[in-house]
Amino acid sequence: MRYIPHKRGKPSRWVREAAGNDDVEGIDAALDAASNKDEALNKGDIMGRTALHWAAGRGRVDAVRHLLALGARVKISGMHHTPLHDLAESGAAAAPTLVQELVEAAPWQLTYKDNTGAMPVDRAKSAGQRQMVRALESAAMMVTGAERAMMSRHTHSFLPSCLSVATISLDSPGSSVTRPLLEGA
Repeated sequence: MRYIPHKRGKPSRWVREAAGNDDVEGIDAALDAASNKDEALNKGDIMGRTALHWAAGRGRVDAVRHLLALGARVKISGMHHTPLHDLAESGAAAAPTLVQELVEAAPWQLTYKDNTGAMPVDRAKSAGQRQMVRALESAAMMVTGAERAMMSRHTHSFLPSCLSVATISLDSPGSSVTRPLLEGA
């Protein structure tokens, strides 16, 4: 899909539309048309949903991977949803394959509660997405037991100021690991 200046809206809208349609070439074309690529990549719609939310909410594998590779930031929408919340209830067959990549981009999404107090796993359960529930639970176990150094570079980069950070100690045989634990507002 080719995005041209007379198309409705701004490049940030074009990026979101292309992401929702799994159109990697369209994402690139829209970013090329943007004067501020970072803004076009990370700007939310009227509800605060970024291109990453749009792609994750529709289970668009190629678009999510491409957006993450381009440096899309994991943000919270106006409904306090993360892209992982949107992915969890998307119902897309390929959605469980994206869980690990979104968690690696921002591990705090696993325990972040939206405006109704639901975490992504709760959203998946209420949507009847059994495979997604298993993928989220598996990702949570891997994050909890994994070496924290691998994930720490992503954990705090885009925390909203309303979150508090506490530290917990995770003792596993032969080592003691301390990692940040995020608590929802």
